[in-house]
Amino acid sequence: MKTNIFLAFILMIVSGLAVAEATSSAIVVQANGDKVQFERALKLASNMREVLPKAKFEVVVFGPAVKFLTDLSEEIPLVQKIQGEGITVIACGRSLQTDNVNPSELANGISVIQFGAVHIVNRQKQGWQYFRP
Repeated sequence: MKTNIFLAFILMIVSGLAVAEATSSAIVVQANGDKVQFERALKLASNMREVLPKAKFEVVVFGPAVKFLTDLSEEIPLVQKIQGEGITVIACGRSLQTDNVNPSELANGISVIQFGAVHIVNRQKQGWQYFRP
């Protein structure tokens, strides 16, 4: 009896993950705020990637958090880790201007778009799932 209940429970979990993966083919994660919030967003994207390995992921960084994307930031190893997992990291061009960060100061592989919030809205219109930790 306990074995049947356990097997049913496992089947429900696996079915739920399959449904989640089928319906979440593209996810955009917002990263802004302080260092803790920035790290939380990146780690969340990485953790979600483990459960949804076939989904596309983007992390859009805006506000003062764009400073964490510069070559000299101590956050770059975490940024490189998630990039290595196939997660695209995008910096908001407007935030770069506001915080006086030159795009040439960004670490390798960081994309720059004109306006982070508009990019997120457009992704939602395209059917991407939006998550803000």
